[in-house]
Amino acid sequence: MRKKVENVLRTHGLFSPNRAILTACSGGIDSLVLLDVLICLRRAGGPRIVCAHVEHGIRGAESRADARFVEEYCAARRIPFTCAAVDVPAYARKQRCSTETAARLCRYEFLHRARGTHGCDCIATAHHADDLAETVLMRILRGTGPSGLRAMSERDGVLLRPLLAATRADIVSYAAERGLTPRHDESNELLDATRNRIRHVLLPALRADYNPSIGAALTRLSALAQEEDDFLSGLAADALAQADSAEGLSQAALQTLHPALQRRVLRLYWRRETGTLQDLSYLHEESMRALITAKGAARRDMPRGYTARCRYGYLVLRTEQRKTDIREDTEILLPIEREYAIIDFQGAAIRMRHISRADMDEYMRLCGDTAIFLDAAQISPSVLRTRRAGDYMRLPIGRKKLKKILIDDHIPREQRDTMPLLARPGGSEILWMPGGRKSAAVSVTERTRDIVMIECVKETTA
Repeated sequence: MRKKVENVLRTHGLFSPNRAILTACSGGIDSLVLLDVLICLRRAGGPRIVCAHVEHGIRGAESRADARFVEEYCAARRIPFTCAAVDVPAYARKQRCSTETAARLCRYEFLHRARGTHGCDCIATAHHADDLAETVLMRILRGTGPSGLRAMSERDGVLLRPLLAATRADIVSYAAERGLTPRHDESNELLDATRNRIRHVLLPALRADYNPSIGAALTRLSALAQEEDDFLSGLAADALAQADSAEGLSQAALQTLHPALQRRVLRLYWRRETGTLQDLSYLHEESMRALITAKGAARRDMPRGYTARCRYGYLVLRTEQRKTDIREDTEILLPIEREYAIIDFQGAAIRMRHISRADMDEYMRLCGDTAIFLDAAQISPSVLRTRRAGDYMRLPIGRKKLKKILIDDHIPREQRDTMPLLARPGGSEILWMPGGRKSAAVSVTERTRDIVMIECVKETTA
């Protein structure tokens, strides 16, 4: 187990006392084994370790006991420990999402913030091969395409999964050898969640009646899908660039492509224009693809209020009736490990994403004036909202009222009360105006370790 994890760290240039890893630990067997392995490797010249725990406020006294367990485990081994207590049920109600989604958003928002605070190079989670197999099978049951089969990667931006090649049996065996006594979350045994039913019912049945090595088969399928998906994604990006123009996508250029590439190009185009692949089903893809060979003017209704149209030899996406996610009394918390698209700003899609310092120059070259780059540690957490009395921004020349900035920048009066603003939660400080100025407090400097790119992309109209 240690050798496997050491190889992962060396592969990604992390096996060094000059590196630091923020390790997420719930106290369960998977994350406790990962923490133990990393502690052993630290003593052998590996990276510095910081342990992070989130108490979700769901399981009451049991959840608080988990937090104390992890804290005491770290204290006994002199491992720096950081913890956040969040009210996931309240967050789920406020954001109108499931408890599972709310827990994940709150957890990763804290982990990204803690990584910046403690100067860590990455966030290590304890996802393993059985988790990967479950995810692949779950996506197959939901009707995924080839891209969905890749499921998880060993390294995904700042996220690192050192145990992804280890099975649950490997982890249990290691815990027994080391005498580890992990906490047990009984909710993981309940069959009311799809993943739990796949883990405790479907996969055991497949192993017993069809293929004893079903887990290995699913992880192998995922690895092959990832390699092929990377290759085809490169071809699709080149094809999109060839077909793209100010008028839309050239139907003639799209007609020369294999159907598999046509679908990928259209998915890339949809993501670029809307900021997400959510809600774009296979049937929607095929509906758009039918327009490639359409003669004359034609249109298809698409999700999220979009319409796909072909006209004068070009295919284009547009919205006619927009719905804003931002209201005067609303703050939308933006955990920055995700991408967000806010469609209601002068026909623009606003997207946020983590990038590495090494990739910044390349993104600047590719995106030009459509993107800005901010210090992630300075903007987390942040919210999107509309303007309020007393708003201000810190500029290189000093603090200035937002009202004065809007006047100086000739922002039309009718747009000032509806434009989304990136702000600090619960306060009056504005960090960024989409398409406009950014606060001096969030600028990228030579001390910046982690960068968030925010891109403002105008929609094409027919």
